[in-house]
Amino acid sequence: MKNWPPGTVLLIGALSLTTGWALGTTRASRQNPPDAPAAAARPGPRPLGSATPVAPLTRQLRERLDTQPSRTPSAGRNPFVFEARRPNLVRSRVMPESEAAPVAAPMAPEPPLLQFKLSGIASTEKDGVTVITAIVSDNGVMALVTAGDLLSNGYRVVEVSDTGIVIIDAAGVTQTLRLP
Repeated sequence: MKNWPPGTVLLIGALSLTTGWALGTTRASRQNPPDAPAAAARPGPRPLGSATPVAPLTRQLRERLDTQPSRTPSAGRNPFVFEARRPNLVRSRVMPESEAAPVAAPMAPEPPLLQFKLSGIASTEKDGVTVITAIVSDNGVMALVTAGDLLSNGYRVVEVSDTGIVIIDAAGVTQTLRLP
């Protein structure tokens, strides 16, 4: 068989499958004669409460399963069985008073990072006056702002130029945002 060409092996396999299929269909037709009811010839599970007898081995299996108590799987290597939750062990070390860590003075809170990003600048002519508008990302929200507009967290746009914008917060600190 090692020296047979692949086409011959495939042909023998196809013929074997075809012969098995043909023999299976003829046996099925002999077991279910044409005058048998259509329900008996239908493949698939039997309907509940059917009058057909249950095979003896199936009956024995059902009796054995009914008489034995159900066992729960052990929590060994079964990934679908979980053990009871264990409380977390908190180990604390009591330090003597002489070794107690010194309490640091509270630091002033750091100002939040600037959350504005200048995305672009545009200009338009309105009544003969050039109006410069900045496109600013304010906490992820795009805003079109001009001088005097309010931003979030109390920031106000002071100036809009061709290269960037100047903003001021409630404390009077100014920051300049420039195009990248």
